[in-house]
Amino acid sequence: MAVSQVFPLSGVVAVAGSRYGSPWPVSPVVCLVVASGGVVRVGDQRGVDAAVRAACPSAVVVWADQFPGPPAARLHQRTRAVVLGHPALGLPPASALLVFPPVGGAPALGPGSSLALRVAVGAGIPVWVAGDPRPAGPGWAPLSLAGVPGWVLYPVQSKLF
Repeated sequence: MAVSQVFPLSGVVAVAGSRYGSPWPVSPVVCLVVASGGVVRVGDQRGVDAAVRAACPSAVVVWADQFPGPPAARLHQRTRAVVLGHPALGLPPASALLVFPPVGGAPALGPGSSLALRVAVGAGIPVWVAGDPRPAGPGWAPLSLAGVPGWVLYPVQSKLF
């Protein structure tokens, strides 16, 4: 797919990011999602999750305490549900993932944001990562959303010959 295609902001847009916040502004990007007709879905933590909830009171919040197990397992299941959805909770898969890394960019992602990124890429969900430097791996292209610089990775589409 060409980078010139429109990043899908009108569906269910999952947001992940650092518990310590991000140097890249969350609010204008979240407001762009809402203005595009999208629904924002986010977790229940501090940092980027809290910034998303403050900027978008209509955000669908996935709470870790909805899942069984010890705290780490609940957070893991919560992150997967934010991105991949959860049929028992009435959550469809996200149509896109936005990631707001901490200072240092994508190489400094914590375990939750790294998990969100991995599951989105594995599920063929388009991903946008705010800021610099460029995330590791092939296929990333520059794309600004609401004036916030970032990098986009569209799912690889196989061609039929």
